[in-house]
Amino acid sequence: MQPKKFTGKLIAIDMYNCGVNEVNDTERAKTLLQEGCDEYRMNSRELLVCQEEGQSEYSISVLCKQGHVTLHVYPKLGFIAADIFSCYDDADPAGMARYLRSAFDCDKAKITLLDRGDFGSKYDMKPNHRSNIKFIRRTQNVTKNVGAQLKKMMLKPRGI
Repeated sequence: MQPKKFTGKLIAIDMYNCGVNEVNDTERAKTLLQEGCDEYRMNSRELLVCQEEGQSEYSISVLCKQGHVTLHVYPKLGFIAADIFSCYDDADPAGMARYLRSAFDCDKAKITLLDRGDFGSKYDMKPNHRSNIKFIRRTQNVTKNVGAQLKKMMLKPRGI
């Protein structure tokens, strides 16, 4: 008996310091998500928005052909937790992940990639992690380190 072949991809993204206009406006977030699903061939079937009355947090789920895209949005924190899953061959979940980071204008993103359904391997659930930081934020971190190193060097006593 041949082992089953199943090639599902799950991408989980934590997006920090997202654009205020994108996260505060539920309709704009829905539009951005739908446009991304169309552009990256996720083949969306139905879009659902869940938001409790009086709450700023909300979730948007798009049911797709052989997958889904879900956003959990926290406007007060500027944070979005996104899940992208697809086992549809023509879909581009990695492209969708890049699109979401760009469309929601996040400063920093933590990305976890997971291959689902390798029935013959015990390592199929081991995730790969990546981080993505905007260039301006990266240069701010570098200048802090350079300043500290320069200060340390200047205060160091000179040898005779």
